[in-house]
Amino acid sequence: MVGAVVAVPSLRLLYFENTSPAADLTIKVTGKMWSWTYEYPDHGITFDSIMVPEADLKEGQPRLLTVDREVVVPVNKNVIVGLKSNDVIHDWALPAFGVKLDAVPGRLQTTWFRAEREGIYYGQCSELCGRNHAFMPIAVRVVSEAEFADWLAKTKPAASLDTGKVAT
Repeated sequence: MVGAVVAVPSLRLLYFENTSPAADLTIKVTGKMWSWTYEYPDHGITFDSIMVPEADLKEGQPRLLTVDREVVVPVNKNVIVGLKSNDVIHDWALPAFGVKLDAVPGRLQTTWFRAEREGIYYGQCSELCGRNHAFMPIAVRVVSEAEFADWLAKTKPAASLDTGKVAT
C-alpha cells in the first residue's frame, strides 16, 4: 500500500517531466569545439555563436559570457530546443531557465523553456568537453514579440546573403 502511495505521484511527475508543451518557437542547437551553432528552422536562420575575447569586450559586458551572436527569443513563448553535438559531449546549461541538457554526438535531445521576463540570460557548456570547455558561453536575449519580429526581419536577409552567419 505504501508503495502505491509513492508510485502514483512519482509516475505522474516523471510523465510531465518528459512532456513538452506545444512549441511557439523551435531552435536547433549544435555543440562544436568551441562554439554553438543555432538554427531557427521555421525561419531559415542559422548562425554560429562564439565567445567575445576579453580584449574586445565593451563596457558592462561580462567576461567569459559575452558572445558575438546571441540567441533571440520572444517573451512568454514556449521555446523547444533540439540539441546535438558534432564532436564530443557538450552541455547546454541555462540556470535561469532550469535547463541543463547534454549534447551527444549521434543523438538528438529535446528540452524546452519559457522566459517570462525580458533581458539577457547567460549560461555555459557545463560538460568537461576538452581544453577550451570554459570558452563556450551561451547568451539568450529575451525580447518583446514586436522586437522579435523586427529581429527576424533584419536577420532573414542577412542569413540568405551570408551563408548562415548572421548578427543579432
